[in-house]
Amino acid sequence: MNWIDKMQSIDRRIIYILLLVVCIVPLVKPIGIPLQISPMTRDVYNIIEELDPAQDIVLLSFDYGPGAGLDAHVVPVAVVEHLAQRGIKWVSVSFSTEGPMMADILIKDLESRGFEYGKDFANLGYLAGEENAIRLFALDCLTISSDVRGNKTSDLPVMQGIKTVKDFSFVHQFTSDDPAKWIRQVVDPMGIRFAVGIVTVSVPSAMPYYNSGQLKGLLGGLRAAAEYETLIEKPGRPVAMMDAQSMAHLLIIGFIALGNVGYFLSKKK
Repeated sequence: MNWIDKMQSIDRRIIYILLLVVCIVPLVKPIGIPLQISPMTRDVYNIIEELDPAQDIVLLSFDYGPGAGLDAHVVPVAVVEHLAQRGIKWVSVSFSTEGPMMADILIKDLESRGFEYGKDFANLGYLAGEENAIRLFALDCLTISSDVRGNKTSDLPVMQGIKTVKDFSFVHQFTSDDPAKWIRQVVDPMGIRFAVGIVTVSVPSAMPYYNSGQLKGLLGGLRAAAEYETLIEKPGRPVAMMDAQSMAHLLIIGFIALGNVGYFLSKKK
């Protein structure tokens, strides 16, 4: 077999080994392949950059569980890190039973870094009722009388001055679904500034709300988290995973090109 024929019949084991290598290396040591920042990602970043740490408080709605996978969790990790960098206080609420647990993962990390629960952030926990509960909470945030740690909600320093959802400067939902419930019950009737972080496959269903202006920002899955980490200059797992994905794509394209070159050379011969 001459070298032209070999270009068209590379041993699949070589392909798999090279693919494994180009995926593992960036995960161990991120390369930092440049990412084009989408306007949807930059919108969320700009909103948080404009907030005043002395008076603005953000509401985060954790409406997903572990079953949604890494694609759902990387977005709140990036957003919460940005809030921490800027010293912006935030409160979490959940209309999904597993949401408070996901919020607590981030809270425990912040506490280990010296941030103070109740003063810098709080987790109000789960409120049953889905769409009705969202509306009820929006009209009266103190309808949740105590947080996940048993503290009286009205006594929490971070909740002082908060009565309705309009008292929050910005509301960001993290969900594995779409933001329709929040938009119907809160955004349209109350006119709040609202953004959403969702899994990648749900981006098409949320795009109409972004295009209409009902969503002020939209973060879709791993790619958006990597873009956000790039903006806040703290690359983490999403950036590394995007590097691995990009390198795998380049390798596959390279093999396709190599096979085609071999094919045309063999025809010429």
